[in-house]
Amino acid sequence: MKKGKFLPYLLILLLIPFYYILYKLYIPRISAFGCFDDCNNFMGGYFLLHGKKLFSEIFFNHQPMAAYLSYLIQAITSPVNIFELILRHRQFIMLFGFLFNILLIFRFGLPAFLFALIFETSKFYLFGDRFLSEGMIVYPLAYLSGLVFYKFTNRKLLTIDYLLSSIFTWFIIFSREPYVPLALFAYVFLLAGKPFDNSKKISISIFLFLSIVSTFYHDAWEYFFNVAVVNYAAVLPADIKTDMFGPRLLQSFFYPLYILFYGKMTIFKQILVGIDIIFLTFISILFFEKKLKIAFPILFLLALANIRVVIPGSIFFEAFHMLVWFGMFTFITLLLLFYNSLNHPVFIFLSVVVLLFLTSFLTSKSYFAYEKVDGHVEHITNYGPILQMGSVINALASPGDTLFLDGSDDLVYWQAKALSSYKYSWFTSVMNYFPKYTEARIKMFRENPPDFYKEYGFCDKIEQIPGYSLPDFVKNSYVRLVADKKPSCLFVKKSKLDKITPDQWKKANEWLYTDPSE
Repeated sequence: MKKGKFLPYLLILLLIPFYYILYKLYIPRISAFGCFDDCNNFMGGYFLLHGKKLFSEIFFNHQPMAAYLSYLIQAITSPVNIFELILRHRQFIMLFGFLFNILLIFRFGLPAFLFALIFETSKFYLFGDRFLSEGMIVYPLAYLSGLVFYKFTNRKLLTIDYLLSSIFTWFIIFSREPYVPLALFAYVFLLAGKPFDNSKKISISIFLFLSIVSTFYHDAWEYFFNVAVVNYAAVLPADIKTDMFGPRLLQSFFYPLYILFYGKMTIFKQILVGIDIIFLTFISILFFEKKLKIAFPILFLLALANIRVVIPGSIFFEAFHMLVWFGMFTFITLLLLFYNSLNHPVFIFLSVVVLLFLTSFLTSKSYFAYEKVDGHVEHITNYGPILQMGSVINALASPGDTLFLDGSDDLVYWQAKALSSYKYSWFTSVMNYFPKYTEARIKMFRENPPDFYKEYGFCDKIEQIPGYSLPDFVKNSYVRLVADKKPSCLFVKKSKLDKITPDQWKKANEWLYTDPSE
């Protein structure tokens, strides 16, 4: 076997101990920060597992892929508690990344291996370890952007590239709606030009078939309303503004320059600046050498990946929108570095710069790996209230009993092993802006009120939050339960209260909930 052909196998072999270390770093931290958008994906999978239909019977204002993947994970692994539920999904994300990094290394070699080293050790700061669509699509987008780079640098594309690109484009589009333009433009860049051979025709056929089936498998109008109307009317206006110079379009295109002048110097920005220096150097070289055919597609795709701009250096909740951009930015920068490898002095110097920044990043005392964590304490702190209430409902409920949560703590459904009598399965905070959902909520209370009801927010409130409390016409039908001798957010229908046995109350008492009549 030639030396060049042996290298990918050696790099993949090195991935195994690398991922062992990653597993030891990430798994003890799976309960950090509590619920986020990943819990929405868990709930989509949970309701699918119980026979509900996405969009028409399950409100879901994201593309469907993550919900179906969660459905498969839950169906295969049958997690018995919230910790295992989170664990199985995090393990899936690690396996997904591992397999995709193998593919990237086979196709792109050493740059892909360096990408794995940098991205996998830094994505924690962008919630890349969580079960989010952004954390999955970053890998196929790296693959597509690499192929685009190869095409515009006159590297040969293979038949398998066209076939995989159709599947990856479909996967990206049906995983996360903001990146539909990015995926389509990358795919068009690959297909454009002559010859329009059978590989391209088959690729387009696969993409169209998968897309049509994925669209019309669902109620098309409900799908459109959930993903397009809801996000356009309620989610996009709520996007955080950056307070950086210029309109957002300008920020998206020139973000590599903004990195140098905006944002505080966090541990994440340290590695970001290092990559940025390399990127700006090579983009400048491309412009100087008038290789605009390479430079403009790179800048255009990166701008599309960064349509939800965040302040450079942001981390965690403020920063997860930049996860996809950061992955592509890192991958493209490394491809640029090796593209210029014939310029030995520049290549060697900037390779040393990359290694120095990466070493400084990983050895910094601020790096998350050096923080002591108590997984049990984090789990109880972040998921304890959900675990407590869900377990109480599960103890008091009988088969067929229903539950309705008003706008928060949706994972209680999973812990309680309960379903809702609401038409759209659950009522998230964004649904309160749309009459079709609020009217369905009122209709549920009139025609099929739930056996258990959880009020929104902290309890007992002095004033009720409009749209997030029991309607006046049904208030007298419910009793508020007591938790640790204080009013809780959990209500039980009076007609149900009489059917709860002493043994059930005994189990509820273990979670500090008591019979309000006592």
